[in-house]
Amino acid sequence: LVVATLALAVAHAPAVLIDGALAQASAGRFRLALPAGTLWHGEARLATSDGGDAIVPLSWLVWDFEPAALGAATLRWRLRIDGAPPARLALGLRRMTVEHLALELPPAAALAPLAHAAARAGWRGILAVKIERLACDWQQHCAGHIDVAWRAAGVDILPGMALGDHRVATELTPAAAKLQISTTRRQALALDGRIEIPVGAPPRIALDLGGDAQLLDRLRGMLAELRPTGDGQRLRIRY
Repeated sequence: LVVATLALAVAHAPAVLIDGALAQASAGRFRLALPAGTLWHGEARLATSDGGDAIVPLSWLVWDFEPAALGAATLRWRLRIDGAPPARLALGLRRMTVEHLALELPPAAALAPLAHAAARAGWRGILAVKIERLACDWQQHCAGHIDVAWRAAGVDILPGMALGDHRVATELTPAAAKLQISTTRRQALALDGRIEIPVGAPPRIALDLGGDAQLLDRLRGMLAELRPTGDGQRLRIRY
């Protein structure tokens, strides 16, 4: 009877449990609003939160459990986000794997974990995130590729200025994260460079910023600890 009761409880575990787990894993930055269904089959609105009572809806998420993966000692779900082709989330004994994920986020949600003042400048636009495959073990060592397109970029401190479109291609290995940064449609800002963040060591930055002189002057102040050099038309960071 006890086993049957536990099996019934697991089978009908409510979708709201995912909200709690997501909030804990993201330090409250992401939540599930209006969750419906169960842990195994359900839907909800993915939302971002600043830690207060208000949340901002992002995407509609539908998930379905795939029992065929149980033979490999893996829990796997098919995820559909705003009608896009399905992604997959798998939880195994040694690692978590995400495949074929496409998601759009506001810059503020992506930059929230960063304590730097530049992350609070009020960046605007859309971040289109694509993950073909990302695997992380339970010690948070990850390997994979994340591609981010920043479209219709802007910033609140210069509200009338269009900053163009940009791309960040990130390669993750257990030893380091390597970011390649480029501009795909230049307007008031041009970016070109790379950042390497080794595990347990300071980051290495080689980044050139070009474009509007007023914007570059603001960025020079925000990034002063990186000792940028330049001539008013371009900033150069080697750190």
